Amino acid sequence: MQRGFKDPDFTTLDRDCDEVLISKVKEIGLNGKTISQIPCNNGRELLSLMRLGAKEAMGFDISDAAILEAKELADIAELNAKFVRTNILEIGDEYNDRFDFIYISEGSLQWFPDLNEYFSVVSRLLRKNGNILIFEIHPFAYLFEKGFNLKEQGRKNSVSYFERGPYSYKDGMDYVGGVQYEAKECNWFMHKMSDILNAVSRNGIEVIEFSEYDLEMANNPEAMMQRGLPLSYIIVGRKK
Repeated sequence: MQRGFKDPDFTTLDRDCDEVLISKVKEIGLNGKTISQIPCNNGRELLSLMRLGAKEAMGFDISDAAILEAKELADIAELNAKFVRTNILEIGDEYNDRFDFIYISEGSLQWFPDLNEYFSVVSRLLRKNGNILIFEIHPFAYLFEKGFNLKEQGRKNSVSYFERGPYSYKDGMDYVGGVQYEAKECNWFMHKMSDILNAVSRNGIEVIEFSEYDLEMANNPEAMMQRGLPLSYIIVGRKK
């Protein structure tokens, strides 16, 4: 992947579901804009989005290793992108009203137990009339976390849609090499769609589009077999 970013046409947004994302981003338009991804992991998606016309990008993440790799990728790609290691909820006020567009990618919202607190940060970083785009795993998809198959099993193996967690796990996955490993215990939190939409709107961001898809994003083999069910969604919002 690192060598790939030397090619100005290289992108990591190459999955089937990413075609939907790219189409929505092009509708919004990034030409000449300052963009961000919160959190950004190792920056690969943000750098790929930059090549749709953005003039400047900045990513934030709590992981030292992810930020280090993101900076290396930005240097290889020769793009005007900076990366900051920080707790997302503690991003400094110097970044207020800085961004025209903020991207929130799959698996991001589950790290935050209080979405109102998270979106209050996102809102203050957005300029007036700036856009957010959330492309996330649908809460419905988490019903299959325990191997539940809708066609073959009863409800006893499913996860309740209304149970928030926290859920704990120690399984890790290397994003680049696909290597599994045992990690320190982590917690994630499931949020209903109403939780997400309400948190966005309560923080001065108008929802201008909400779309649901049966595109699987999390490499969950059980969910992949449940086509025709809501497995992912996009929210496009604009700061008032």
